[in-house]
Amino acid sequence: MAYKTEHITQQLRSAREARKMSQRELSARSGLTQSHISQIERGTMEPGLDSLVDVARALDLEIVLAPKKLMPAIRSILDSIATSNDIVPSDQRKLVGRLERWSAQHRGVLGSAVDADAFKSSLALLRHLSLSSEDIDTLKEATAPLDKWGSDPPSVGELSKIVDAVRQLRNAAVHRDRHDVFPRSAYALDEEDDDA
Repeated sequence: MAYKTEHITQQLRSAREARKMSQRELSARSGLTQSHISQIERGTMEPGLDSLVDVARALDLEIVLAPKKLMPAIRSILDSIATSNDIVPSDQRKLVGRLERWSAQHRGVLGSAVDADAFKSSLALLRHLSLSSEDIDTLKEATAPLDKWGSDPPSVGELSKIVDAVRQLRNAAVHRDRHDVFPRSAYALDEEDDDA
């Protein structure tokens, strides 16, 4: 394996193991064969950009090009997010994980690829933002129908309830966290900003 990608492939393997995900499960989520993933992790195959992106996204990671001078700030942010994961209740992590697994298995029933990606992004945010106990109860209610569906696809109405609940929880958590850190100003400088 080239030294240039060794660090990246080690991070992908660590991310997979931290999620207690087998190579086979990662294969199902990424669309790559288990053998291909194994070869990338062992360093016997240099991953192509497409494979790298597919594996990263299946692990809820994004590959981003950033200016080198910003790396200390980016590392600081990533470290603070890693420590905030300890704050997120285990009930929330389990529920979000359950929805992530379900959506990965039933991606086709979520509508278009754009809708499925938006749902996946919402879940990824909910994995890191702390929810109130009421929000967690709402998430429990939203995930309850998953048991009865089993392998049968849900109706459009049932599915839209889950998608809407997740979107509303995500929005509430993002805005709550943002306003805790950045208080909203009492006035706006832009004439077009009627929302201030």
